[in-house]
Amino acid sequence: MGKESTRIKLIKAFTQLLVENGYQAATTSKTAKLAGVNEGSIFRIFKNKRGLLQALIDQCMQDIKLLQHADIAKMTIEECLQKSAQQYQAFMIKHQALVVVGVKESLELREVGEAIEKVSAHFKEVIEKILMEKAESGCLSKKINPKIQANNFIWLNFGYFITNKRFNYTESRGIEENEDMILKEHVLEYIKGIV
Repeated sequence: MGKESTRIKLIKAFTQLLVENGYQAATTSKTAKLAGVNEGSIFRIFKNKRGLLQALIDQCMQDIKLLQHADIAKMTIEECLQKSAQQYQAFMIKHQALVVVGVKESLELREVGEAIEKVSAHFKEVIEKILMEKAESGCLSKKINPKIQANNFIWLNFGYFITNKRFNYTESRGIEENEDMILKEHVLEYIKGIV
């Protein structure tokens, strides 16, 4: 078994344990057992549990670049925001272990809190850019404040993510629409307040 495949197995196992149990309960022995490797592999590859956590943070910071648009001018405001919401939800699902740990344990694990703050700041910049460009082109009300409205859009999307992950909101309410339809409704309601 190569070092890279062991590394990937350990990261996947650690991620699963973080989501299910939180950082404190995601021990190196449980991680190794779930990954089907020797616990010594963690220390050899990552040095310790914090090293595993840092690997997740590093991956998240690399993926943050995916939260952006190159062709804003060619898209309607609805298309831009819909695509942004979809990208954000996909990103948050992929990195849900960090989000869960960030919400639960960010005071003890400052590096996680800082990473989540960077994600929010980056997403806010993307949304601000969309709103400013669309306001300049006359698609939005000149009265809106793009910075405040970008925050509102982030809160809407983060709230949806947390509510859905924590409480299985769509399943428990019998909502049969797929996530794209739900996000589309959110975006349409949001747009009503800014046009």
